[in-house]
Amino acid sequence: MHAIDERPATSDSTLTPRNRPYGSIVLGLVLVAAGALWLLDALDVFEVRAALVLPILLGIVGLALVVGSFDGPHSGLVVFGVFLTVAVVLAAVFPPNAFAGGIGERNYRITTQEELEPAYNVGMGAITLDLTDLSLTESTSVDVTVGAGEMLIRLPADVAVAVDASAGAGDVNLLGEQADGISVSRVYESPDYDTAEVTLTLDLNVAAGEIEVTR
Repeated sequence: MHAIDERPATSDSTLTPRNRPYGSIVLGLVLVAAGALWLLDALDVFEVRAALVLPILLGIVGLALVVGSFDGPHSGLVVFGVFLTVAVVLAAVFPPNAFAGGIGERNYRITTQEELEPAYNVGMGAITLDLTDLSLTESTSVDVTVGAGEMLIRLPADVAVAVDASAGAGDVNLLGEQADGISVSRVYESPDYDTAEVTLTLDLNVAAGEIEVTR
C-alpha cells in the first residue's frame, strides 16, 4: 500500500515570485516619471523635449534590465525598451516642433517684409509659401516645418537666398536637385548671397513627406 503524499503542491509561479512584479514596477515608475515631466511642461515649469526625455527613459529601462537579469528574463521590459529605442531614433531624426501647427492646408502669398512671419508650420497637411513677389527691405530668416505632409516654396527671383531643406523620411526637390530616403537634405545658396545687401535665409524641415522649392 502506497503512502499518500500530503505535501501541498507547488506551482512554477511560486518558484520565481520576483520575476513578474519586477517588470511592472519598473514600467510603472517610468510612466510616472514621464507623466510628471510632461505635467511640469504643461505648467510651464520647464520645457520638456522628447529628444532629451526619451533617451533618459531608455537608460532607466536598460539599467533595470541589467539589474533584473539576476532574477531572470523580463520580456515585457525588453519589448518596452525596443519601442523606446524606435522613439529615440525618430526624435533624433525629426525636428522638435515637427508636429506643431495643427492639421490642414496652409497657403500663404507674401509680398512685403511686414507680412513675412519668422516661422510657418503645420502638424499634418500641407504648406504653400509663395514668395514670388516678395520685396525685402532688410535681411531675414524664415523657418518652415511640416510634421507629415507636403511643403511647396516659391522663391523670389530678385532676392539672394540661402536654403537648407531636410526631410526625416521622404523627398526633397530643391530647384531641380532631388534626394529621397531617410534623413535626406539639400542646400542652395545664390551666387551673390555673400555680397548682397538684403538676403533671405530659409530653413525647411519635413518629418515625413515632401519638400519642393521652385524659383
